[in-house]
Amino acid sequence: MVLLVVYVVFVAYGSFFPFDFTYDPHALQRVLDSPLPRLHDASGRRVVSLPDVVANVLLGVPVGILMVWSGLAGTGLAVRLARVAGLAAAVASAVELGQLFVPDRTSSLIDVVAQVIGSLGGLLVTHALLASSRRPLGPRLATALHRRPAFALLLILTAVLAADALYPFAVTLDVSTVWENLKAGRWKPLGSLGRAFWPDLVVEKALAYAAVAFLARATLERLRLSPARLLAWTGATGLTICLEGGKLLIVGRSPNVDHVLLAAVGALLGVTALPALARVDALRAHGPALLVAGTIALLAYEELTPFTVLSSLSALPARMARIEWVPFTSYYGADPQSALFDLGKKVLLGAAVGAAMRSAWPRPRLALVLLLATLLEAAQVFQPVHTPAVSDALVVYAGALAGARLVERNRMMAGRPGAGA
Repeated sequence: MVLLVVYVVFVAYGSFFPFDFTYDPHALQRVLDSPLPRLHDASGRRVVSLPDVVANVLLGVPVGILMVWSGLAGTGLAVRLARVAGLAAAVASAVELGQLFVPDRTSSLIDVVAQVIGSLGGLLVTHALLASSRRPLGPRLATALHRRPAFALLLILTAVLAADALYPFAVTLDVSTVWENLKAGRWKPLGSLGRAFWPDLVVEKALAYAAVAFLARATLERLRLSPARLLAWTGATGLTICLEGGKLLIVGRSPNVDHVLLAAVGALLGVTALPALARVDALRAHGPALLVAGTIALLAYEELTPFTVLSSLSALPARMARIEWVPFTSYYGADPQSALFDLGKKVLLGAAVGAAMRSAWPRPRLALVLLLATLLEAAQVFQPVHTPAVSDALVVYAGALAGARLVERNRMMAGRPGAGA
């Protein structure tokens, strides 16, 4: 229920941002003149954007999933179809009507229809998954993930890598755009090392996919599937190939063969070197503390990369003047997608630190995460490529609280009778 409310608020926020409402009587009249959906105008020109339709369909899918998950959709299929269609239509219609008062947005009944279709699709998939069990999906999923923690982490990491690869999610099926993306692809092996900051490539590709392969191997071994090592390496390498190929369908993105090479090397380390290190007694004894150190190092790296500094202290007063003291000031004028992407990245980094601290200590002092984030933001004053912001420190701290809370709930579930190993 809470997730559904949060998602609806998220959709409303993204639809009305930056909340510059203006009454335009002609906008409502245009909708009343053409109330039915139209694919073409009077001159035969297509007025519907296929990427917009796909985006609205995908926007509606979580509504159907969350309504079934929360139990608001009822039990029978007919009841679920009626309730999901009704709520999705009501929410989408309210958003589209509200956009009549937002100058930069265009209201369309097609968007409503697309979101309802997406919600029904999410409902049908979730209903099919629940057909074999009367137990609600939430507890079933929580129990399954608790029994397979490596798989839960694997899903999270895979989602993060997919979001990073496919950002800004501007899907297109235009052949000319796909062809341009193909021509813009970087097909020369190791050519990126001379054009980009190579430590970023190592951290974001090699190390990330090493973790993916390590978690995949652990999951496969628990399921007793063999050869787990080969399957994990193949799956991790196949994931990056699919994501790089998917960039052909994203406006402004292009494949990079170096990403595949680095991911393959990282995955190889993940199925060979990391399991060997995990069996070392000295490392196992200090495993939780090392995990905390690793997440803190990752947070510091992402906050300070590419580690450039001011060439002269004379520029320091200007940098001090650019500090964003008012929380979330930079998000108001930013593109909604980029703002949400940056927000999600910092929340995940903070959540990783908070979860690691809660795993290592019964009562971690999470205020130290706020202090660390504040110090990192203060260090950005000396970096010309970063803008220090109070909101970033607060977001990282909020993520740490959420991560620690998730670990605590998982341990509470582990203590219940019949919770499993």
